[in-house]
Amino acid sequence: MDRSGLFMKRALVGSAIFALSIGALIGCAPSIEEMRVTGIEQFRGRQFVESTATMRHILEQQPNDAEANYYMGLNYRAMAERKFRDGNVAAAARELDISTMYFTQAIKSWPNYMSAIAAKNEALEARGKFEAALTLAERATSNNRGIAEHFVYLGDEYRQRGDHDNALRRYKTALGIDPQNAKAFAGMGQLYLLVGERALAMDAFRRAYEIDPRETGAADALNQLMSESGTYTASHEASLRP
Repeated sequence: MDRSGLFMKRALVGSAIFALSIGALIGCAPSIEEMRVTGIEQFRGRQFVESTATMRHILEQQPNDAEANYYMGLNYRAMAERKFRDGNVAAAARELDISTMYFTQAIKSWPNYMSAIAAKNEALEARGKFEAALTLAERATSNNRGIAEHFVYLGDEYRQRGDHDNALRRYKTALGIDPQNAKAFAGMGQLYLLVGERALAMDAFRRAYEIDPRETGAADALNQLMSESGTYTASHEASLRP
């Protein structure tokens, strides 16, 4: 084989190896779903910088990916908390504003993304934007009128602000949509405690526990109220065990 033929053969072999390498790289490239799982695991492992890089890579390919935007927001919010602890308030505020931007995008992509709505609300409140946070909760409820959880969330927001009438109205609306909503009953129980209606609080917590024994605080609150009222018995204790 002459020199030119040998050169051509080597060139072809080199091209084939290069093509195989590219094919292998493409074949081994993680999917969006795989990257999302990795990014979430990194976030849960408190590897916020690494998780941010992973989620940003997803968003470069799919800018409207609701979950990637949500976790980007969570990462920035976590980094803001670190900066607050370090006393760098200005930097923390900037991180919170960035987190709000990502939560907003997540909600645009998925209007019923309750976790993103709650996270954005918390970020706004951390920036002292309480009216904006309440407006967000009201808008989300208005856009999702058939979903009880949104009314429960709005009821909690009103309750935390001391607006008892509006809170009770939202809890009752939630129960009108879903009569077996344990969170709505638990929220009502907390509300009744705040206004001194202990008998009503006991009934609400009991309903919450009967519907879902895992409902946060329902069993403990009910035990406490029954103990204080003198109605706490061994049979009640047994009935409240998960």
